[in-house]
Amino acid sequence: MSNPFPGLRPFQLEESHLFFGREEQTGQLLERLSTTRFLAVVGASGSGKSSLVRAGLLPQLYGGTMVKTSVHWEIAIMRPGGDPITNLARSLVESDIFEADSEDQIQLLRTMLSRSGLGLLEAYRQCDIAPGSNLLILVDQFEEIFRFRRGGSKASEEAADFIELILEASWQEELPIYVILTMRSDFLGDCAEFKNLAEAVNEGEYLIPRLNRRQRALAIEGPAKVGGGQMSPRLVQQLLNDIGDDPDQLPILQHSLMRTWEYWEEHATDRTKPLDVEHYRAIGTMKEALSRHADEAYNQLPDDHHRKICERMFKSITERGNDGRGIRRPMPFSDLIEIVGGDELALMKVIDDFRTTNRSFIMPLEHTQIHIETVIDISHESLMRVWERLRGWVDEESQSARIYRRLAETSALHATGEAGLYNDPDLKIAITWREEHHPNERWASRYSGNFNAAMKFLDDSQTQKEADKKAKEKARKRELEQAKALALAEKDRAEIQRKSAKRNKIFAAFLFCLAILSAYMAKEATDAETNAN
Repeated sequence: MSNPFPGLRPFQLEESHLFFGREEQTGQLLERLSTTRFLAVVGASGSGKSSLVRAGLLPQLYGGTMVKTSVHWEIAIMRPGGDPITNLARSLVESDIFEADSEDQIQLLRTMLSRSGLGLLEAYRQCDIAPGSNLLILVDQFEEIFRFRRGGSKASEEAADFIELILEASWQEELPIYVILTMRSDFLGDCAEFKNLAEAVNEGEYLIPRLNRRQRALAIEGPAKVGGGQMSPRLVQQLLNDIGDDPDQLPILQHSLMRTWEYWEEHATDRTKPLDVEHYRAIGTMKEALSRHADEAYNQLPDDHHRKICERMFKSITERGNDGRGIRRPMPFSDLIEIVGGDELALMKVIDDFRTTNRSFIMPLEHTQIHIETVIDISHESLMRVWERLRGWVDEESQSARIYRRLAETSALHATGEAGLYNDPDLKIAITWREEHHPNERWASRYSGNFNAAMKFLDDSQTQKEADKKAKEKARKRELEQAKALALAEKDRAEIQRKSAKRNKIFAAFLFCLAILSAYMAKEATDAETNAN
């Protein structure tokens, strides 16, 4: 039997036969798409946005169930990432609607898309799509565009150009181009950053409803039956109680189901018996299963070197926003190599160990070849919430970023004469941070530029501290020598005074004796004179 539960990652198109409990919502999406060419599927993190579109809606489109349009669909799936227009071009090329599937073709298409806001229309006209076929652009994890926009003026302009491309394509009626995006609901307010985007989202929004208890039960029992297993009624009730009404628990539920199935397959002596509560409790339940599973992968890495690379990788592809939200930060494999220190083989080993079929903590999934520009990402934000070790790493990275940003800002101010060098405690904190985290230029570029200037500023601050320390030590030594000289002088003076006092005492005794002798002699003289008379 193959495991029918995907775990932490979303359901894929080819897993539609395992996707239960969303039939009503899939129908609603089809109905909405028949009346609009721009659809924003919005929901909380973990509410199943990607799975609903990929395993619910797309199979229906391919099956020709959408009325009033062609039954033929070409679908390009992308994420904005760190280069949205290039990623759009890549998704179009990889959807096989262009003759050449190469990097050259991607760059040519990118140039075409960058010329104007009508670039997608021009791309449709020049591609090899069958006449009358629909083209659907699926922009998954759309909220990445907001983080990309904050990368500087050039990024801000490119983000605006990307938004214009997809809006212009969905507004026109000449060509059958559709746009669907999936977005976390906590980013809805950010849509106002772009011209016309908030209006488009308001008009085409589909807010994912919360699954009711019956639908959640279908999502639990349905895949197990397809996979050739059964769930005991008490296990189903336990799972339903544990998940509660929180929509962001769905990925955690799917992961726990995957692990429970694995445990049942490995330990059940009679496969005709259902998955039961004891199998679920053995893997740690929804409360601990994910954290245990991720720790297992971490602890099974070959050595501490690989574990350190693992830590740096996860710190690089996750982020805590200023508002405390956990955010995925997908990154090209080439950038990760630089951040972890250049050990490509060790990094590849870590990625492979965390993306096996029974783990799928890292994307792309197992068996997908990784190239130098392949984007590496965690499979779901819930990993940041539930894996205790990663939660600690995210906090550490957030603190590390704050220290570096302040260092870079102070360095820039110092260069213009607006700030002095670092002193303790700031200097001590920054030095300790550098010794513990070993930052490099590629890592620093995520948070602030001028890494070399910031490091020189830190070195200069440390040099100045050492110089000040030596100067203070020299002054203290000089003071000690002066005090010692004064003490010796005082000792000599005291000795002189002692000797002088001794001489004075002897002289006084001599005078006293002389006085007595004089008095005696005077008396003798007087007595002699008296006797003579």
